[in-house]
Amino acid sequence: MLDYDASTGLFSRKHGHVCNNGTNTLGYVQIMVDGQMCAGHRLAWLYVHGRWPADQLDHINGNRADNRIANLRESSQAENCGNVARHRDNRSGYKGVFSARDKWAAQICRNGVKRHLGVFDSPEAAHKAYCAAALETFGQFARVA
Repeated sequence: MLDYDASTGLFSRKHGHVCNNGTNTLGYVQIMVDGQMCAGHRLAWLYVHGRWPADQLDHINGNRADNRIANLRESSQAENCGNVARHRDNRSGYKGVFSARDKWAAQICRNGVKRHLGVFDSPEAAHKAYCAAALETFGQFARVA
């Protein structure tokens, strides 16, 4: 019914037309299969591995529309959360860093639990602490930018 190109992450119908029913409000590619909308990244995993992912799939580069199999990896919810980008409203310019009066504080969150990493004289120093904690906490899923 569908063909998948692992190098581009695109699906096509057997007659060659790319099938992509757009993206949902979260930016994930949606594809109609047998009258039902399916997430493109989950279909890609099924197509390549012959099974649905055990839990979640993480887009390694953070681009939810990039469904190349090389950009997908199985993850838990906590691991997937470790790979989120810096929040748009972050004023420090560094992930995990915020202003604390005339200093800079760093914190990391896993499974809804925030861990205070300290107060620093510069945002760069606070970010360095965040980076170390992120690598320790999330390992290969850590995104520090």
